[in-house]
Amino acid sequence: MSQKDIIESFGELLVADNYPPIAGKILGLFYTSNAKYLTFEEIKDGVDVSKSATSKALTFLYTLNEVSYIYDENNSRLRLFYLDIKGSIERFNSIINAYTLQTTLLKEIQKARNNENEELNQFIKKSIAFNEEATVYMKQKIEFHYKEYLKEK
Repeated sequence: MSQKDIIESFGELLVADNYPPIAGKILGLFYTSNAKYLTFEEIKDGVDVSKSATSKALTFLYTLNEVSYIYDENNSRLRLFYLDIKGSIERFNSIINAYTLQTTLLKEIQKARNNENEELNQFIKKSIAFNEEATVYMKQKIEFHYKEYLKEK
């Protein structure tokens, strides 16, 4: 697969996670680039979109802590963007927190429900069990795979 194909695929893939396609493409560009830092122009040209679209997508990714920037030491006005590894791990944790909150809400809902719709009651019960098991598993895997990043906090 070529770099361009991977970038396009990231754009399509992350739409399922509610990312704008250009934001997904930018992440694909970071993953396929050997450079640690990319300028705004390099990102714009790398994903082949307008300045405005690039800016909006970078703002989106920055808000999620997926991308961050530093200022070039030789040009204080030039921002150098990079894939924020710790921010990406934090994003995983925010997903876990969302599932944990959903589980808490489902437990409250379960308490308030009557037996009129047993099929939905069973679905809620299974959803609670799934969420609890999935969040424990994800926490374990984050700790296992990313422990060196978590210690640097």
